[in-house]
Amino acid sequence: MEQVDQQFEFHRLARSWPQYRWWKPLLTALLGVALYVVFTVVLLIAGAVAALSTSADVSQYLDAAAAIDLSDPVIFAFTLISLILMIPALALAVLVTGPRPFGLLSSVAGRIRWRWLALCAAAALAVFLVSLGISTLIGFLFPEEAAAAPVQQDTSTLVVLLALSLLAVPFQAAAEEYVFRGFLMQAVGGWLRHPAFAILLPVPLFVLGHLYDPLGQADVAIFAVVAGWITWRTGGLEAAIAVHAINNMTIFVLGAFGLVDVNSSEGSVSGLLVSVATMAVTAGVIVRLANRRGIDRTRTVVPQAPLEHAYPSYALPVGGSAPYGYQEAPVRNPWAQELSQEQPGGYDPSQYDRARYAQQPAGVGPVPAPTVPTARPTPSPAAAPHPAPRPAQPARSMGDTVVGRPAPSSDAWAEPVPSAGPVPSGAPAPLESQRPAAGSHPARRDDGADRHPTGPAHPPGPGHPSGTSHPTGPGYPAAG
Repeated sequence: MEQVDQQFEFHRLARSWPQYRWWKPLLTALLGVALYVVFTVVLLIAGAVAALSTSADVSQYLDAAAAIDLSDPVIFAFTLISLILMIPALALAVLVTGPRPFGLLSSVAGRIRWRWLALCAAAALAVFLVSLGISTLIGFLFPEEAAAAPVQQDTSTLVVLLALSLLAVPFQAAAEEYVFRGFLMQAVGGWLRHPAFAILLPVPLFVLGHLYDPLGQADVAIFAVVAGWITWRTGGLEAAIAVHAINNMTIFVLGAFGLVDVNSSEGSVSGLLVSVATMAVTAGVIVRLANRRGIDRTRTVVPQAPLEHAYPSYALPVGGSAPYGYQEAPVRNPWAQELSQEQPGGYDPSQYDRARYAQQPAGVGPVPAPTVPTARPTPSPAAAPHPAPRPAQPARSMGDTVVGRPAPSSDAWAEPVPSAGPVPSGAPAPLESQRPAAGSHPARRDDGADRHPTGPAHPPGPGHPSGTSHPTGPGYPAAG
């Protein structure tokens, strides 16, 4: 049956891992929480040691920590670091239980798409700047909705708060997105197919992490829904991380200058309306950019073909067959060379037979070369009849070797005799017995016998050596 490629949306990416099991997200959550508690305890111990090693008053830090005063640089830094620790805790838990790779929590590409992240951050920054201008205008039109008067900050405190807002807040926003829009969305999506469940079910947990009044929590819930939707719609966390980071950075930068109260937990109707409009415009711009740039929102997984286990043929009983589900592997010698007779220099067994080239005992003449019969083609009816075959030429004795010239079977197979040309002066005239009769043709030469010749000695005459026809020794036929 033909395998069909599978498409996985972002909330279903956990199921793209072949080792996925329904209970593994629960194990990942338990392990991640345990690791996060350990990391937080280590952070508390390190903070306590650092505070006790200085001469500063520890009581003021304890009071600020109890009130969670984010305008204090130490408490602000401790809060950001404690949230950022969710990233290594989740990463270690995922490496132990899956899904792998860890980049599946980032996007359908299995990694952070950095160019897309930068584009989303630029779009979100433009929209939030417009929203900030509208909020300032509302403050002028409705003084009761205006922000409190700015509080002047110490220069060193201002620098530290700005540095934390610009450098650490993006990681804090990314940590929250990895947990709530990454892991939780995919955990729910692994159990329930429709994306609405994966978008909406993590929202209450995200809202409970922000201690606001009902209007403030409603604002947080709307943000969570929009962030989950653009994550599903764009196939990754890049858009949600960019929007979350720009939102928090704007608030904390304004708070560093004293323009807003970063510790406020009360919301307002106008602030809720502006937030809803801002998130709606931001989501629309990002989705439009994703459509124009062709951002992938699904992951394609090509199913692997089932493995055919080869059953070794040497393990089969004689006359037996491979068991069910196995395929008998053909036995093949990897060192064997496949020689073709059509190749130049190919192996021809007819030229290397034992009877022809074996060492003969003394006193026994050479073994004549075997003659290979050649099939004669059937002549067409229109062809002229073949003349009668001529008798063979009489044999001529030369030393110890008897040479016979067999007569051709037909003139149709005869080849024209090339002209010998004029006889050079001083050369002996050929004997009468050596001259071919008129109308006769020489027999075809066996070219195969030239490899290891066993024919007659050279004819006498100038330029031809006399004596033994062939050298003696291993591999050469003995003279008769």
